[in-house]
Amino acid sequence: MGSGIAQALAVGGCKVTIRDMNDDLLAKSHSTIVEGRYGLNRGVERGKTTQADADAALARLSWTTAVADLSDVDMIIEAVPEDLELKKKVFGELDTVVKGGAIFASNTSGLAIADLNRAVSEQRRPRFIGMHFFSPASIMKLVEIIYAPETAEATIAAVEGVCARIGKGT
Repeated sequence: MGSGIAQALAVGGCKVTIRDMNDDLLAKSHSTIVEGRYGLNRGVERGKTTQADADAALARLSWTTAVADLSDVDMIIEAVPEDLELKKKVFGELDTVVKGGAIFASNTSGLAIADLNRAVSEQRRPRFIGMHFFSPASIMKLVEIIYAPETAEATIAAVEGVCARIGKGT
């Protein structure tokens, strides 16, 4: 799911850093984005995009295993498996590394945002939101936005703006 989300963002003009646990998983992500069933090459073959646009989207992507490489991003979109404790562990780690003003979004399809945001500091909770992409994320036009009582209106508006930029409805 993370690869599709990253592809949708990059095609929409966003600079994206994909972080995973090891180089094999990053290589799989790269392959999925470039050569997968809904990948960039397939889009060119089917006339859905040009080679120049696919190349530009690919140039907006970078891959890393180092969580420190995410320290200065404006937005995190988490896409780990649907396990509350795993997601909380990931967000807790990111909370100590990523700059304070960044938005944290979870691609959860069923966990409560009010439970997930407990993994981060109280200061970050207004910038914590759910951003559930429908699968396949690179094709489907819908993103469900879920928020907790602590989520700020500015965060909701910012996420809606990102969705509009990449051609997704909310």
